[in-house]
Amino acid sequence: MSARKTAGTGDGPFSIDVNVELVLVGTPGRLVYAGFFAALALLIGPWGFCATWLGLILAWELVVRPRLDGVVQQLPGERAMLAYAGVNFVGSCLFATMGLMGLAAGTPIGLALGAVWLCGSFVNIFVYFGGDRRVLTACLIPACSATIAGPIVAYGLQPQAGAISVLIFMGLASARGYALDRRALSQSLADRQVAISEIERKLEVAIEASGDGLFELDLVRSDIRVSETWAAMLGYAADEVSGLIGDWRGLVYPDDLPLLDAAYADHFAGKTPHTAVEHRMLCKDGSTKWILARGRLVERTASGRPKRIVGTTMDLTLRKALEQQLEAARDAAEAANQAKSAFLANMSHEIRTPLNGVIGTAGALARRPLATEEREMVGLIQSSGQILDRLLSDILDQAKIEAGRFELATAPFDLRHEIETAAELMRARADERGVAFRVSYGEAARGMFAGDAVRLRQIVSNLASNAIKFTSAGEVRIAVEVEPSAEADGLPVLRIDVSDTGIGIDAEAALRLFARFTQADGSISRQFGGTGLGLAICKALVELMDGEIAARSEPGVGSTFTVRLPLARTLPLADYDRQAAGAVGEAADTVADDEAMGPLRVLLAEDHPTNQRVVQLILEPAGVELTIVGNGAEAVEAFRPGLFDLILMDMQMPVMDGLAATAEIRRRERELGVAAMPIAMLTANAMREHAEAAAAAGADHLIAKPVTPESLVEGIQTTLVKAAEAASAYPQAEAG
Repeated sequence: MSARKTAGTGDGPFSIDVNVELVLVGTPGRLVYAGFFAALALLIGPWGFCATWLGLILAWELVVRPRLDGVVQQLPGERAMLAYAGVNFVGSCLFATMGLMGLAAGTPIGLALGAVWLCGSFVNIFVYFGGDRRVLTACLIPACSATIAGPIVAYGLQPQAGAISVLIFMGLASARGYALDRRALSQSLADRQVAISEIERKLEVAIEASGDGLFELDLVRSDIRVSETWAAMLGYAADEVSGLIGDWRGLVYPDDLPLLDAAYADHFAGKTPHTAVEHRMLCKDGSTKWILARGRLVERTASGRPKRIVGTTMDLTLRKALEQQLEAARDAAEAANQAKSAFLANMSHEIRTPLNGVIGTAGALARRPLATEEREMVGLIQSSGQILDRLLSDILDQAKIEAGRFELATAPFDLRHEIETAAELMRARADERGVAFRVSYGEAARGMFAGDAVRLRQIVSNLASNAIKFTSAGEVRIAVEVEPSAEADGLPVLRIDVSDTGIGIDAEAALRLFARFTQADGSISRQFGGTGLGLAICKALVELMDGEIAARSEPGVGSTFTVRLPLARTLPLADYDRQAAGAVGEAADTVADDEAMGPLRVLLAEDHPTNQRVVQLILEPAGVELTIVGNGAEAVEAFRPGLFDLILMDMQMPVMDGLAATAEIRRRERELGVAAMPIAMLTANAMREHAEAAAAAGADHLIAKPVTPESLVEGIQTTLVKAAEAASAYPQAEAG
């Protein structure tokens, strides 16, 4: 049968039987993937086409393909391989249709959808069918045809059509490289496993054959008698060792003697029943060999001094070599993890750049007079963009948590301010669904605490978002309490209850709530959407804060999620209340100052035309005088003291990046002895390390992409405030 269903015309033996099993296992994943993209395709194509395509995919994967594969498996040799190539050609044509539709649409979303779909198809094709060139070619022809034809349909025979195809074909090359690396890694791991198994077999044979060495030490005369196996370990004959040197200790590697002496001292004192020490021995040829020496005192002198030890030695050379290999493998795994992190950071930037264009442009468009139907379409674009941004953030957070590289940024924060900020984001969503939304605070639930405010807001937002999503009528409530510690010297405990009157869940489903990619059941995902990452991330964040999270629910009644976090107050409550009362007048003055702020002269350093246009659409209607340059070097060249009120600096740019440009501007300001110009760093990589890098370069504030009109304006105002505070503090620092 193997001869009939196996070919070797690719990079290695290709088994139809094995491949059919692998494809069958991957069917649920492909169907989920197809369903997700069919939903996204509704943004660019008619729903009838999307529904028909998804129906054909379901029929192909669940009915047609399994039957055709069964027929192919009954065919002999060459005919089976040709038939299998034909079956997969048909399937590839069906799947390539989605990519063709996306590219042919010619819109940003269509191009993104088509490119991602085809690149994913290339990866799957090489992983599943790279072992046979005929099947591989049959699968690649439809995908490659869609890659070429789609842009031509959208743009005609224009350069940009060719550029789009070339970029997607670069994904083809990357997919092949990935598949080859994956196959090589799998083979390497298999070979290593075979090698380890072979070593284990040899060790078992050695133990069965009593291959351990035997030795007898006379501690009074410093003499040693050994077996032939013991002597052979070090390259000696048995009669060469006895009397070779005056002290057996000379055979032990000098650096390991203290370890061996300490083990013998403990044994002689009765602290251990025997010795078991791993140490190095000096071989006849001058090399060293690791051994495991086990020994036991069997005789003492008349005065009670230790006299004779009998023991065995085991050659550990092979084991030590394996440990070194495992250490090398661990280092390779850590390097791969670092590469993964770098890839995620790069993909975050690459995905958020076009997403910034979608969200920012839609936000700017929403501020203009629009007809009701047009405003509804803009709202759909905004909500879809926000969902994509949220999904991307969840995936990146989960990847960092899995890699163990997630760090909390602990700093003082105002509890009510942070809770209100998170709640305000959810209140509008609740209003849209006609759900009441309330936030209540206990008597002590206010003040300054030490913790990661950003992650606290993320936890509250995730829980409130879930509550709103699963509640069609009734209310969602956030209750905040600060409870005293049960221990006299313990920290106060922040308790947050997020409750709803939604659909609820049963006890069995509640056990799976905090698992990754998990929801109560499949119908939840189909009806309400979501990746199943939100609660898993909440649980990980709460545990990182040394807290706990729990849920209780009743189907048809609602759910309550409770978070308990130990947090230290950074300011006594009485002092906080006095400061809060005094801040009211200052806030009024600040509002008056903001209202009196005149037009701004802003220098924008941004290399991406889409992002340039987004900032233009947001700021120019507000009366901002905007000057645009394409990289950091041009920003440095355009900089003149007093020429601009603020600089918006993209972090990643060609020629000179935003960090280097900011540092150079700060250097010139110091040389000229002029006041520092406010600088805000724009970046799609809004992680902690990027904020620290921006601050180290001299930026006053970091604004995360994708930007909305609200976030950009707020970011500019924050930058101006921070710069003013820094300028007022500088003379005081100089005076001190």
